[in-house]
Amino acid sequence: MKKRSAARLIAFLIFAACAVYLGFYLYNAGANSDMSGKMADTAENVFFDKNQGSELVQVTDGSGQERSLMILGQYQKLYDQNKNLTGWLKIKGTDIDYPVMKSLNGNGEFYLDHNFKGEEDRNGTLFMDDLCDIVKPTENFIIYGHNMKSGQMFGSLDRYKSKDFYDKHQIVQFDSIYETGTYQVMMAFQSHVYEENIIAFKYYQFIDPASEKEFNSGMNEMKAVALYDTGVTAKYGDNLLFLSTCDYDEQNGRFVVVCKKLEG
Repeated sequence: MKKRSAARLIAFLIFAACAVYLGFYLYNAGANSDMSGKMADTAENVFFDKNQGSELVQVTDGSGQERSLMILGQYQKLYDQNKNLTGWLKIKGTDIDYPVMKSLNGNGEFYLDHNFKGEEDRNGTLFMDDLCDIVKPTENFIIYGHNMKSGQMFGSLDRYKSKDFYDKHQIVQFDSIYETGTYQVMMAFQSHVYEENIIAFKYYQFIDPASEKEFNSGMNEMKAVALYDTGVTAKYGDNLLFLSTCDYDEQNGRFVVVCKKLEG
């Protein structure tokens, strides 16, 4: 009888612990979603002339030259709250509608487990690769986000594994805080993080192709592993946007959606 009572007590404690964890997880997910929704409202419900910035910022690009950039009006309030704001990513018809961060001190992993306010948060926040630059700017951008089971952050990105989903969600909106941008989804593929000494195409290093030959080589590597053919292509000089998240099909797996910036 004592053994049965002890077993029941242990089972109850395990159940209680799981219930507490689940409650905390759901609360945290809900709070994060609510905060993102409020920020989206702040960004979208501001009436302004899109061609008119709200604040003149003096910045120095990679060549050491000083430039004057205007922060877009709809992002000014959010930028005032956190100077690490680098832009906003939205895919219509999905839950992806979030700010994109980039740590000014070069600590790219900070937003793996911190939210927009800088608070610890297991959902993290979408963030840009440290080597990308919206000031210079670099040829390509890479944005990372967790593949959350709740669907938050890039939790729905792997739906692009389906051609049917792609057909209905071909357009991606990524604005830097200085410039609006519309992108066409070009391909989706599975990859993983390689060891440094492994010679292979590493999409996360495809930020500033040094030549047309290097660009074309990278494009061919990605086309070879693309999950389906979209018919969308890119040429040297086009600007690409990589959306990257974890892929649980393999160890250190990654799922990547590549988009091409549209003119105008």
